[in-house]
Amino acid sequence: PLVNFFKPDFKSNLKNKIIVSPKLIGDVTKKFDKVPKDIRYLAYNLDTRKIYASKGISEPIPPGSFTKLATSMVALDLLNPDTLITATKDSINKEPTILGLKEGEQVSVLDLVRASIATSANDAASTLAIGSTKLLGLDPSDYLDLINQKAALMSMSDTHFINPEGYDDPSQQTTILDLVKLIDHALGYKEIVSAAKSDMENITQTNTHGFYYLPNWNGLLGVYEGVYGLKIARTEKAGYCTIVLSRRNSINIAVIIFGAKTLQERDQTAADLLD
Repeated sequence: PLVNFFKPDFKSNLKNKIIVSPKLIGDVTKKFDKVPKDIRYLAYNLDTRKIYASKGISEPIPPGSFTKLATSMVALDLLNPDTLITATKDSINKEPTILGLKEGEQVSVLDLVRASIATSANDAASTLAIGSTKLLGLDPSDYLDLINQKAALMSMSDTHFINPEGYDDPSQQTTILDLVKLIDHALGYKEIVSAAKSDMENITQTNTHGFYYLPNWNGLLGVYEGVYGLKIARTEKAGYCTIVLSRRNSINIAVIIFGAKTLQERDQTAADLLD
């Protein structure tokens, strides 16, 4: 029998929301004394692109669960948010943090994105990746190729993804400068923005899946005035990390924290930089 060696090309889908990420301006050597010495960070104005303070922004770092932003973007590029994806044994066999999906449950792309962003659920991100490729007639490994294609289209030249959840791997890396481009593009997806600022908007039970508790682990959401996103991350190599966005009096600030030793240090440092 003839074998089809050609897989579908989804590059046009991945290009739909690509923008030119404006360059940052200002002094990249300007430090902020209140930041613990081992933390790498960046505080900048999302609108004017002015850098307020930074350290180590071009150094390679493991992306941790910031990876889930790219994972979610690709799923939304390829599928309708209402599309149901089936959880499999492989997609739910993940280490915490997890949503607790059960094999055979069918969950919408939108709810899996919400779980991936707000709760940083590894089984949700894995189900997005494995389920999407199955629906599109691809192999699960093809999703990583799609994520890396997306990163290349976003001009994240120092980024490479090995898994869709963000688990540590020597070959999985990014930089804070590349994360700026990831943020710019993530803000173009209303589903991601909505998930990032939602808190306690649980996944209600349907005839295809059970009820799921969906807190938001952004510690400054609802605590620090104006915070509306975006994503936390935590792995052994990355430490405690966060991307916090806050808008107040028409001033729109982004803070990226990498390598805090504790959750409290992460959130306090982010708040200090926002102040």
